[in-house]
Amino acid sequence: MALPWDVYATPIGARKYGRLAMEHGEVVVRPAFFRARGDLYGAVARASCPFVPDHDAPEIGCSCGFYAVASEAELDRLGADAPDLAVLDVELSGRVVEHAHGYRASHQVIRRVRLHQRCVRCGAHAELLHQRRFGSLVPACARCARRPVTVETAATSLGTTVEFEADDSVPAPRATRALVVLAQTLGPLAVIGGAIALATFWRPAIALALAQFLLLVWLAFRPNVVERLEKRLGIDGVERARLRRRWNAAVVAFTFGCAIAVGVASVALSSSVAS
Repeated sequence: MALPWDVYATPIGARKYGRLAMEHGEVVVRPAFFRARGDLYGAVARASCPFVPDHDAPEIGCSCGFYAVASEAELDRLGADAPDLAVLDVELSGRVVEHAHGYRASHQVIRRVRLHQRCVRCGAHAELLHQRRFGSLVPACARCARRPVTVETAATSLGTTVEFEADDSVPAPRATRALVVLAQTLGPLAVIGGAIALATFWRPAIALALAQFLLLVWLAFRPNVVERLEKRLGIDGVERARLRRRWNAAVVAFTFGCAIAVGVASVALSSSVAS
């Protein structure tokens, strides 16, 4: 089958991911995934090529145009569980390029925006949108929405339906969340404890250098270890993404702090031995 092919199409129903944001007092949509020079767009938009201004988007052989997929199953294939992502029900028209996994189109109309009904910070039932520092609008409960925007206000500003979509996912119990975070801090602490114990029976400088290496190994394999732990504890995909977004930076900073502490201890020990 010869793909891709393109047609001048009547509206084609499709779905895609996006992120709501506030820009200059108006609600717009940002691309869900990073694209070089990706543009903001509204409920009704026409694509333009940010790379080659001489051709109309979409063009065969270029990556320009509005991307979307045909069904929820194709959307799930992208594996995006981040709680701040929205599902956009769109109609594509104009010039449409069909490829193996979906479409690229010249014209797009957003008919509906569906948001996770889960606060991105605490996991509680979302009632509002919280405006983050750089304008992103994310689902939030009344307690966490420090700069609140109502769904009705967002819908009016964007010019289309914006709604929360109820799902079966629930926030993990507090004890389970604490266990996941604790497991990520116990790894570096166990490495340091083992290095100290080894240093009492072996060469301390080598033991500390080995500890630094093991901390880097832990950082590399931590995502896989944590994901297996989360699945074993029965934490669903949206909640896993939320917990990683909230705690990942702190855990990585803690691990790097442990590595720096081990390095300082190694230098101090080497200096004391030399003197």
